[in-house]
Amino acid sequence: MDTLPEPAISLPRQRGPVTVRLGGLDDDLDVLNEGNLLWWGQDFMAERIRSSPPEDPWMILVGEVDDEPVGYAFVLGKGVMAGGYAMGDVYVAPRGRGRGVGRALVEAVTEATRSYRLPGFLVSTPEQDATSQSVASRWGFQVVARHRESVLDLDTMDLGAASGAVERAGSAGFRLEPLPDDADGQLWRRVYELNKRTWKDAPDADGATDDMPYSVFRGYFPHPSYVFLAWLDGEPVGSTSLMDRTKDEALNTMFTGVLPEARGHGLAAGLKAGHALFMREQGHHRIYTQNMEGNLPILTANDRLGFRVDSGFVDLALAVPER
Repeated sequence: MDTLPEPAISLPRQRGPVTVRLGGLDDDLDVLNEGNLLWWGQDFMAERIRSSPPEDPWMILVGEVDDEPVGYAFVLGKGVMAGGYAMGDVYVAPRGRGRGVGRALVEAVTEATRSYRLPGFLVSTPEQDATSQSVASRWGFQVVARHRESVLDLDTMDLGAASGAVERAGSAGFRLEPLPDDADGQLWRRVYELNKRTWKDAPDADGATDDMPYSVFRGYFPHPSYVFLAWLDGEPVGSTSLMDRTKDEALNTMFTGVLPEARGHGLAAGLKAGHALFMREQGHHRIYTQNMEGNLPILTANDRLGFRVDSGFVDLALAVPER
């Protein structure tokens, strides 16, 4: 699908000199997000929209001043974030700042979130952007999480450490391997169900009320080998997965999860190490990952494998009480 569902609020809307209108893939979202360190590109956004079920309540908003597009916002009206909050994004290009565009977009996303009957929405900002965090605080946003972004250089990684992590998992009885090239729909569904079960235990999903649709999950992976599984007694008990990070010509971890009954054997580290070694053999060079501060098991696994901290971002949540 190339178009979004009907908007949840009345548009266009005016706030002083700012017009907020419904946006879409016909807008140049890359220009609107110029300078946005957290923007992955219009092509990435388009793929997520096209893989979404028709009933999913996605909405893109554009903020204009004197008919010039200078701001972007996005909201997914489902409780996919911690606390059952909606997923959101608000960004104003440098040329449009100081003119009320951000405030107008936040108000529109707030109204949309209320119409979806969700308790609030969550956005992220680079950790070094103190100005945006200060403004968001004045508008009522609360810091709910901090993440570190790390990168593993596959060309210079410690092959001994990675192989050791894989061997440790193997000695505990787990079989680690990529999803086979001929994976059928039934196997993909098993991977999806495993991902749903393990995601519920992730700190980022604490209190989430909605799952990622299967079509969206499947759309992240251009090839089965982007998923790496741990098997025990014929059942998948852990997985790690990657997606393309085209803006950096690299890979990015989507998620790593292990069922509770399979934990305590270094399986997360083994999965990440095995996948890194496999992707290195396929000619890839870097893997990025984002993890919540305080998530010690996965941060420890990353450190052991040689991931180095590259940057960070802050999650900001705005509660939206019912009227």
